[in-house]
Amino acid sequence: MMQAALGALQDLGYTIEESQAATGVIVGSRISGARIRAQVTVRPVPGQPATVMRATFQRIIPRPGAMLAVGETLEEPALYQGFFERVAQSAFLTAHEI
Repeated sequence: MMQAALGALQDLGYTIEESQAATGVIVGSRISGARIRAQVTVRPVPGQPATVMRATFQRIIPRPGAMLAVGETLEEPALYQGFFERVAQSAFLTAHEI
């Protein structure tokens, strides 16, 4: 599922900044008017042949004079639906060896 999430982010124009398979974390960003950061976590469900995947998309807002920027969580359903549809397509193709 990590590969499916990585591929989905790249297909959506994100540059992968960090990927750690051991912790199941992927961080990527893209510029589309503003800087958008995506954070995805992937982890197995204990005792089950299932995986939980969570995604968060944030608009990064620079603060003049501050060292850290502010992340404003994006709540647009289409953004999340598009990401998870791509993940589902990738998982389907991998499962059926297409």
